[in-house]
Amino acid sequence: MTKIEGKTVLIVEKHPNQTQLLVRQVMFAGLNPVVAVTGEGGLKKLTEHRPDLILLELELSDMDGLDFISALRQRPEADHIPIIGMSVFPHMRTPSLSGGCNDFLLKPVKMIELMGRLRKFLHRI
Repeated sequence: MTKIEGKTVLIVEKHPNQTQLLVRQVMFAGLNPVVAVTGEGGLKKLTEHRPDLILLELELSDMDGLDFISALRQRPEADHIPIIGMSVFPHMRTPSLSGGCNDFLLKPVKMIELMGRLRKFLHRI
C-alpha cells in the first residue's frame, strides 16, 4: 500500500476555527496543509503548490464552492485532483457530488471520517 505522508492538501475554508482544526488533522496524518480563505485564493494556490487533494468549504465568501469546482475542472493541470466538499448543510451533499466533488463531509468534520477519506483518495496517487 502506498504511503500518504508528505502529500499536499489544499484547504479552502473561510472559518478560522475550522481551518485550524483541519490543519491540525491534516498535519497529524503526515500531510502538508496549504490554506486559502477564499475561492480566488484557492485557485491561485493551485498553481503555486500543486496539491494532491482539496478540502473545499462549499459556502465561500467570494464565490460559490460549485463555481470553484467548475473553474478547477476546466484547468487541465488540475482537473484530476480529488475534491472533498464540506458543508454544515446536509442537503449540499448531492449538488456537490453532481457538481464535481469526489466526496462530501458534513461539518463539523470528524477526524476519523477525514482520515478515512484522505487515505482513500491519496493512496490512489
